Amino acid sequence: MSIVAIVPVAHMKAANDALAGSFGPNNFSVPAYGGTGVTHAALHAWDDPAFIAALKLLPNVVVDDGTRPEGQPPASTDPITRTRELIEAQGAKWGAQAPALPTTGNVTAGGLYSFEDGMWGVIQTFSRTTYGAHPSTYPALIRRLRDPYKTEAWRQPLDQFDSFKLVNPFTGKADTTLYGGKTWRTKVDNNVWEPVAGAQWEEIDAQGNVVVPPVEEYPAWVQPTGGHDAYKIGDKVTFEGKRYTSKIDGNVWSPTAYPAGWQLVA
Repeated sequence: MSIVAIVPVAHMKAANDALAGSFGPNNFSVPAYGGTGVTHAALHAWDDPAFIAALKLLPNVVVDDGTRPEGQPPASTDPITRTRELIEAQGAKWGAQAPALPTTGNVTAGGLYSFEDGMWGVIQTFSRTTYGAHPSTYPALIRRLRDPYKTEAWRQPLDQFDSFKLVNPFTGKADTTLYGGKTWRTKVDNNVWEPVAGAQWEEIDAQGNVVVPPVEEYPAWVQPTGGHDAYKIGDKVTFEGKRYTSKIDGNVWSPTAYPAGWQLVA
């Protein structure tokens, strides 16, 4: 008989850390969804008395080791069925079991559906017969839920449940997103801002390294305040949409104030 267990996502890291020393990392790894996003993490393992005992000592963890009180039907031997039953007993849904979003009929609050290779959670019960357009049309009724393991296209978060987290409990890393043909990583917790380089986001490459923007070859001309920051021969600038190089040292004039001091490039 196999075992299944589940923990609220807020306690997932603590549970995984407690198990890591003896049983390896990331034992709780199956995301379970509520209407607003991932709410729990589950696991399945084959019968291991030491592992079962360790699980039962953890706070906030619900364990199903297959035993049932006398008089009740025996537990299913199918691990998928038992995992789904345990998740649903906590008021959540297993994404792998989500049905396709129907085109007609009612969908109920808290329901989980698949649509266009994504997961959607129903906020309020509504009729797909009446509200049959693309689900993104009805943000008050249904929302797309992010896969905690994937870097998906950015969309405006609706609230704290939908925001980007500084520590994703499933990966142990900051949430990432795709925007403007680039990959961005959040620098702050509960990030709801549009991705641009700055205090909230940083661009990263395929290896997760921060992308350092190249130095502008022709930076905007700035009025020097003295000899210490005056332009030298060969310095490059952009002024009024055109590019110039300085022809003299100690150049404190703009290309229009002293044209003889600058060479027009383009």
